[in-house]
Amino acid sequence: MDLVLGTFAASFAGGLFPVINFETYLAVAASNLTFSALVLALVAGIGQTSSKVVWYYAGHGTTSLPFVRKKMSCEKWQQRMEKWERRTQGRPAYAGGLLAVAALSGLPPLAILAVVYGTLKANLMLFVAITFVGRVLRSWMILEAAAFAWLRT
Repeated sequence: MDLVLGTFAASFAGGLFPVINFETYLAVAASNLTFSALVLALVAGIGQTSSKVVWYYAGHGTTSLPFVRKKMSCEKWQQRMEKWERRTQGRPAYAGGLLAVAALSGLPPLAILAVVYGTLKANLMLFVAITFVGRVLRSWMILEAAAFAWLRT
């Protein structure tokens, strides 16, 4: 049970603070898999998705902060937001595809995309679903690859 709780904590912390590398935790956890790799990947997906929802709401609520409003009044900032709105509004396949790539690969950084999607007030349920599936798959691949590497040593 400690492995499950530790996996959730590491994945949540790694998602909230991108300087914490939760993938390293997963690689080490794979050396002592007392649970199925899929179970740990699901737990990691829940932790990562939960932390990205925090980032989503951070983006959602920042528009009411005075210093952010001042920054958003800048023409360059408005052009960037308009560019993102043009790219994503009315194009759910593009928005979802970009989010899926970020959730699976980490590029572009998912925390940044979560803030952008929150600022744009994108569909939260779609954001959660795509992020969860991508992060579970990512975690599962890392766990399986690391477990295979640990077996070979």
